[in-house]
Amino acid sequence: MERKSRFQLRAFVSLLTAFSFLILAVTGIILFITPPGRVANWTGWTFWHFSKHEWSALHICFGSFFILTCLAHLWLNIKPMIRYFIRTVETAKQLRWEPAAALVFCGIIFWGTMKPFVPFSSLLNFNERIKFSWEQPTQQAPIAHAELLTVAELAKQADVETDTILQNLQSHEITAVETDIFGDLASEHNMSPNELFLIATGVTTPSNRNGHGYGGGGGGGSGGGFGQQTLESACQEMAIDIQTALDTLKAAGIEATPDMRIRAIADENNIHPSQIRNMLENQ
Repeated sequence: MERKSRFQLRAFVSLLTAFSFLILAVTGIILFITPPGRVANWTGWTFWHFSKHEWSALHICFGSFFILTCLAHLWLNIKPMIRYFIRTVETAKQLRWEPAAALVFCGIIFWGTMKPFVPFSSLLNFNERIKFSWEQPTQQAPIAHAELLTVAELAKQADVETDTILQNLQSHEITAVETDIFGDLASEHNMSPNELFLIATGVTTPSNRNGHGYGGGGGGGSGGGFGQQTLESACQEMAIDIQTALDTLKAAGIEATPDMRIRAIADENNIHPSQIRNMLENQ
C-alpha cells in the first residue's frame, strides 16, 4: 500500500512566490504600455478585457502578496539562512566583492532614475512615448478626467448648453439629469465616456450611431457644440472663408489648422472657445 504523500509547505510557498512573481512581471509590463489615466478612463481602454484600473489593482495585490510569500519563504528557511550568514561572516576576510558590487549597481539604478541620464532617461522617455501614442484627437476629453464631472459641469467645460446635451441623450433613449456623473452614466449604458460624449454633443446621431458612429467634424444632430467642431466646419457654419479665419487667428498669435477642434486650439492658447468665436465673427 502506497504511503499518502504529505502536503509540502515549503514547496507550496516556493510555488506561490514564483507564480505571484510571474503575474507581477506580466502586470508590470502591461502597465508600462497602458495609456495615461485620462485617456484610458475616457475611452474605456482594455487589454485582455481588463481595464487599466483592474490591471493596477492586480499589480498592487499580487505585489503585496509576493512580499508576504517572500517573508514566509524566509521564515521557513530561517535556519539555512542563518547558517549562510554565519559562513559569510567567517569568510569576510577573503574580501568578496559581489555584495558591494550589487549594492553599487542598485545605487546607480536609483540615482539614474531620480536624476535621469542615459540609459535610464531613454527608458523613461520610451515609456512616455508608448503611453501617449494611444491618444487620438477624436478621443480627447474636454479636460482631464472629465468622466468624473456631472452632466452640467461637463457641458460647461465643453462649451455646450446643458439642455442640448440632455436632448441629444434623450434622442438615443438615454435618460439623464444635470447632476448625473458622466462616467457612471456611460457605464450604465455599456459605453465608454467618449462614446457617450459623442452622443451628448451631437456628433453621433440616431441615424449614424449604428453606422459610422463618429461622424465627421461637427456633423448633424442637435448642436455639436462650438468647442467640439473643427475650425473648418465652424467656418462653414458661420459662412467665413477658412483662409481668412486662419489669417485672423495668426494675426492674434494663434497657430491652427483647418482640421483642429476649436477646443484644442483654445486649450493650446489658454483661452476660451468663445473668444475664438468672437475673433472670427468680428474680423
